[in-house]
Amino acid sequence: MKSDSWRLSVLLLFLVLGVATMAARQIGNRHQGSAPALDGNIYVLTCYISETGWTDTEYEQYSAMIQEAEDWLVAQAATYGKEVSFQNGVYGIETPLLYDNIVSGNGVGDEPVDLVSKLMPKIGYKNGLEFVDWVHKNTDCTGCLVLIAANKPGRGYSMAYKDEYDRKKYFLEGTILYTSYEEGVPGCAAGIAHELCHLFGAEDLYATFIQTAENEARARELFPDDIMLRVSYDISTQKIDKLTAWLIGLTDEMEDWYMSFLYE
Repeated sequence: MKSDSWRLSVLLLFLVLGVATMAARQIGNRHQGSAPALDGNIYVLTCYISETGWTDTEYEQYSAMIQEAEDWLVAQAATYGKEVSFQNGVYGIETPLLYDNIVSGNGVGDEPVDLVSKLMPKIGYKNGLEFVDWVHKNTDCTGCLVLIAANKPGRGYSMAYKDEYDRKKYFLEGTILYTSYEEGVPGCAAGIAHELCHLFGAEDLYATFIQTAENEARARELFPDDIMLRVSYDISTQKIDKLTAWLIGLTDEMEDWYMSFLYE
């Protein structure tokens, strides 16, 4: 009886640890999807979509912003002792990716989140998993994502993966961004970095339809320069602060009170 009781205790311990591990994994999209963390070598496929085509000037300006965002992410990772690098692929310039009507985010959470899965067949892949497999076989990257760039005004948003989603449709993570937020208000590198951080596991720290105004006020006190709280045209004035760093895998140091900022 003593032996059976001991075995039962060990079994219960493993079950508890297993549940705890799953709970930790299920925080938002932390450590999930094709871009599980800001760590190692990451492949970024930028697909330039348009209703009319991209000019050379538009392409050069936007690709320069992507490079600025990636350089900033590399430098921020280094402050936490992490070595990060990016490899880049491009589609949609030599062979235009034309759409009749490109959607924009609206900030209320009902945007289409299947843009990446619908895009993949247009560039030669059956689905996102086939592209992820290509990256793993043909590069030394451990993570990958799709950046959809549209040369029109719009509000960008991310399409991050969670383990309960359909892998074939959503495992390959992506974001859609625009050349401007509205007419006369151009996009910026910080906006790109912000959306990429979502794919690595970060959460918004400003008030949204699911983040509270109270948490935004707290974040302004605790993390005033965090990339997930605000974006600036001078990205050098911003940082990845400790809460966001934990969410995107730059550090394992976690405080219990971090959980009060998370809405899932």
